Order: sequence, then C-alpha cells, then structure tokens
Amino acid sequence: MKQEFNTRILIIDDDEGVRNSFREILQPANSGAEAAAQLAEASTILFSGKKSQSSGETKRSSATFNFEFDEASNGQNGYEMVKTALEKKRPYAAIFVDMRMPGWDGLETVGHLREIDQRCEIIFVTAYSDHSIEEIVTSVGTNVSYHCKPFSVEEIEQIATKAVYEWNKIQTLENLIQTISKLRAQQWQMEPLLKNILEQVSYLIGAHSALIALRKEGTYQKLLATGNLCDEDISCRYLCNIPELSDDEMYQNDEYAYFNLHKYGVLAVFDKGGRPLNQERTYLVRLFLEQAMQSIQNVGLQDKLLRQEKLSAIGEATSMIVHDLKNSIGAIETAIDMIVDSIEDREFVLETLGLIKDSARNGLALAKDILDYTGNKKSEKSPMDGRELVNEVKKKIQPICEKETVKLTVHCPENLPFKGDYSKLYRVLFNLTNNAVEAFSGKKRSDSEIIISMEKEKRNIIITVSDNGSGIPDEIADKLFTPFVTCGKSGGTGLGLAITKQIIDAHGGTIAVGSSAGGGAEFKITLPSE
Repeated sequence: MKQEFNTRILIIDDDEGVRNSFREILQPANSGAEAAAQLAEASTILFSGKKSQSSGETKRSSATFNFEFDEASNGQNGYEMVKTALEKKRPYAAIFVDMRMPGWDGLETVGHLREIDQRCEIIFVTAYSDHSIEEIVTSVGTNVSYHCKPFSVEEIEQIATKAVYEWNKIQTLENLIQTISKLRAQQWQMEPLLKNILEQVSYLIGAHSALIALRKEGTYQKLLATGNLCDEDISCRYLCNIPELSDDEMYQNDEYAYFNLHKYGVLAVFDKGGRPLNQERTYLVRLFLEQAMQSIQNVGLQDKLLRQEKLSAIGEATSMIVHDLKNSIGAIETAIDMIVDSIEDREFVLETLGLIKDSARNGLALAKDILDYTGNKKSEKSPMDGRELVNEVKKKIQPICEKETVKLTVHCPENLPFKGDYSKLYRVLFNLTNNAVEAFSGKKRSDSEIIISMEKEKRNIIITVSDNGSGIPDEIADKLFTPFVTCGKSGGTGLGLAITKQIIDAHGGTIAVGSSAGGGAEFKITLPSE
C-alpha cells in the first residue's frame, strides 16, 4: 500500500488572532477579493503587528501542499492533541510553538512534546529573544528551528513546506529500515541495501562517514562502512581504541560517536566531523542497527534452512535410488547363490541367469534414467510408426497387467507414421502404463482397465493413457512432474514422471493430466508429427 504523504501541521499559540493568521496563510481561501484582503490583514497582524495600509492585495507564492491544520491555545492542550494524534497513528509533521504563553511556555511545551514524539519538526515562533540558541539546544535538543517575527508570508510557507518534507523523508527512511528486517534476500543482495541505508542515516544525523562492526572473540570485525571509514587503516585505528561502553550505550567525543548494541554484539561508529551529533535523531541509528542485525540474522537463518532443505532433498532422493538399486543388486546376489547351489542343473542355471540379466538391466535403466534427467539430453528424432510403438509397450506390459487382473486396451490406426525418438517414447508409454498398473495393485477389483490411445489430429500426434482407478491424490497433483515425488508406491525413485515430461518437452510437445471418463487419471500427450 502506498504511504500517504503527511502534511499535518499544529500551531500552539495563546493568541487567537495569530492562530487565525496561520490558518489563513497555510489554508487560504480559494478565490475572491475579500479573501485576499483577509489574508493581507492576517499577514500584517502576524508579521508586523500593524494594520495594513495597502490596497488589500498581497504577494505570495502558491502553497506547495494542501496542509491539514490544527490549533491549540496553550501548551497543555497542544500536548494532548499530539498524544491523541499519535494514538490514532496520524502524527503531526510540523508544530509551530509560541515561546511566550501562560502555563507551559514554549520551551516547557516542547520538552513535554519530545517525551512522546521525537520525530515531529518543531518551529519556535516569537517576537522576543526570550532564550538564546544555546539555552534552547540544551533544553530540547538541536532538532528544532527558532524564528523571530516579523516574517513574510512566503517564509511561513517555505518553513512549513521544508518541515513537512523533512518529516516525510525521515518517515520513509524509518519504514525502509523496518522493512529490511523482514527481507529474505541473499547476503550479496543485502549488503548494498544496508550500506545505502547507513549512508542515509549518517546524512540525517549529520555524520560524514560510518561503520558497523560485529564482535567476535573479544574483537570487532568491520561489516559495513561508508566514507573515510571504508579505509582499513582508519577503521582499524578506531576499532582498536574503543572506549569503555556498557550495554546499549552511546558515547561521543569531539570526532566520533559510538553506539553499542550488546544483545546483537554490534558496534556502530559515526564520524561527526567536529560537529555535535543531532541527538534527537539518534533513535534512527538504533532503529537501523537493530533492524539491520535482524535482517542479517534472517539471511543466516535462510541460508541454513536452504542448506538443510537441499541436504534433505538429496538424502530423500538418494534413499529412493539406493532402494531401487538394492532391489536389483539383491536379486542378482540371490540368483548367484541359487546357481551355486544348483550348478549342475543346466536348465535352472540358464533360467536364473536370465533373472540376473533382467536385474542388471533394471539397475542400468535406473542409472540411465538418472543420467538422462540430470544431463537433459536432447532427443534424436527419426521416422517411426505409432502402431509398432504401442504394440511393443503392450507386449511388455501385458504380463504385468494379467498378474494384477487389469484389462489393457489399445486403440491405434494400422499406419501412423511420425518422427520421434523411439526408445524414449517407449519409456514414456511404459512408465505411464506401469504407473497405472501399480495404482491398481492390491485393490482386488474385477473391472480395472487401462486404455492406451494414439491418433493423428491435424499436424499433431495425440497419445492418451487413461484408467478407471482412484485418480491422482490431491497432495501430489500440483507437483506430479517434480523429481522424487511419489505416492502410494512401495518403491520407485519418483523420477518416472519427471523424466516423462522432460522427454516430451525435448520433442517439442506437451503433457497434461486430468480425470478420465471412468473417474481415474488420464495423461494426454501432444507431439508434433514432424
């Protein structure tokens, strides 16, 4: 959501005429000679204390903003209005305060205001030099302006405009600082952002350069730096001569200011350039440091989480692959033991050698699947016949279907030529059909059926493999073609459908999954015929 630009202004003055004059200047009437005359009268009362002798017209620049204007007749009322505005999350950007007022005078009023709002821009307005600049700074800090009457209309507009700009600039920076703690970027992305914000914070508090260092084993290691403190010799000199700092303490001398956040193990150093640090805005330093450390922690946690997720995925995938390889190798080992026990039975030995050969082929096929998938090998197309392909798949899968009492039906015209990689498309159809058979395993149904269909539609070959089973489980529907995803199977690597999609993609085709007419799953493949 776009943040609203804050133009709210409060005037605290016991003189109703002065308050009205401010209102006329900052919220002038839109038109009319009478309004112009009233504005001229207001300006002369506010800025000279005399009635206007002019014709009733005044020269003024057009206001930059449509200011929202409120007024209070004394310091206590002004304090309550500021407190209420903060509670409603509608703070004032600038507050004009008269120095001489009954009850709380201007200095006491601003002292109370600073206890609840350090961000608002304060402008003292008075016709008298009641206090020196040094007294004001000592009492309420440096983040105030002090202007003596008389002013021009243009000056009031400029002062109000500048104050509003300043407040919104700081607010934008605060929001940006708070946002960085929520980021989950990589370290190389985070550092330029933090450095940029550090530069902005330094500018607002009046520092020439800055650095942030992390405490490690009793010493500080520079993390970020701007300006002169980017120099290793200069930064090292100051990090090696850090004054004694207690928890979350700020210390400053003539040249530098030090901020210590003990709970984060972080130290910030700001070059003041011989000028006093703007103490009222040092809250920005602490806010930035706390959120910066939070974001850095987030990056570290994210990297750790990603490593754990990768290791977990690798472990899961390896477990599946090893499971299938173990089946193949275990079958070979068992068959060899059987041959040793029956070495003189030639017929049995030959039959068992066939089992060994099949197991070895299964292991090699698994290795080939993995290599093909990770290598993303391109398909080599050549002329082939669709009917021959589906018949070969039927021949291989039919014994498995019969074992599970599944009816296998094939629909394909006698002559269906197109170009494709025969061995890879064979694996696609075998994988899809075999998955459908496995879905029926142990269900003990008498009406289980799988249908393989292939036809030509315009310039495409359409292949469907459908069944009347229970369909695709919801928990894997969205990630069906993701590697190592399986469901309802006692074995398998979860690579079958991922490889299937990769082969179809390599052919320039598409594969989609949906529900069949029988309520089960249907895979539809579209391939270009050329």
